[in-house]
Amino acid sequence: MAEAYSTTIDILIDNVEGLDEIEFVLATEYAGMVEGIIAGRIDIAQFGPFAYVIATKNGANLEVAGAAIRKQGSAPGYRSYLVTGKDSGISSLADLAGRSVCFTDPGSTSGFLFPSEGLLSVGLDPSEGSTDITPVFAGGHDASILSVANGDCDAGFAADIFLKSQPDDAGPGRLQESGDLDGILDRVNGLDVNPESAELAIIWKTEFIAAAPFAINIDTLPEDMVDEITTVLTEKANATYALANGYCEGTDEDHNCNIGAGGVGDWGYIDVGGDSYYDGIRRVCEVTGAVECEG
Repeated sequence: MAEAYSTTIDILIDNVEGLDEIEFVLATEYAGMVEGIIAGRIDIAQFGPFAYVIATKNGANLEVAGAAIRKQGSAPGYRSYLVTGKDSGISSLADLAGRSVCFTDPGSTSGFLFPSEGLLSVGLDPSEGSTDITPVFAGGHDASILSVANGDCDAGFAADIFLKSQPDDAGPGRLQESGDLDGILDRVNGLDVNPESAELAIIWKTEFIAAAPFAINIDTLPEDMVDEITTVLTEKANATYALANGYCEGTDEDHNCNIGAGGVGDWGYIDVGGDSYYDGIRRVCEVTGAVECEG
């Protein structure tokens, strides 16, 4: 993960006055990030959108500097997919009744919050104490999918990029590229990846979810530095600038720049208009009544 953000880190250090070093810390759970921001131990965080909303509701003073997009000109966001074994007999959300269902983390947007909205819409309780399903928190998007592949869960939710390339939703996802998954059947829109070797199938997708914010703690950094980081992030932390200035190699469409968020291949960060971009997450909080949403 540190490598996945290395180009953005180098660009920030080279272009923000007074920023000589960035200590990268990989959080093991969203709750720890939220606590770290509020306690003043973290200056900048690449949140999941749900974790960002939780943090602001619990008193964190954050400035949304921007969000990453996968290709220049694409919309800043993604979806959650529900995956199951291709012969599992599960073809809808309602079919999850009585089944073991993998989520990623209770503070995950695509790995729990939006799937919860879907489950509630068909009368199934998604909470940790549910008797409608057996919820399993796998700890990560890749772990959720691989738990289904290994038979530890009957179905699982995860972010789209782990199963299909984005934003075109057509090519191999991160797990195919890493060799952990051969293929995937897409029974929602029919764009299969390596169908001859696929053991899993996508059977449901959420609405479009606001992209993960790059958020700055305005309680721990001076205002002029917050402004400069925001400007550099949205104007220079992208493949076009990085390629032109020798940070990486390739083209805007095919490069080895390590911008972050979605991993190698992201184009860069753009302005999303600040905090209001995440009002859709707050709406889903209201709909689901998720405990994690409470301040």
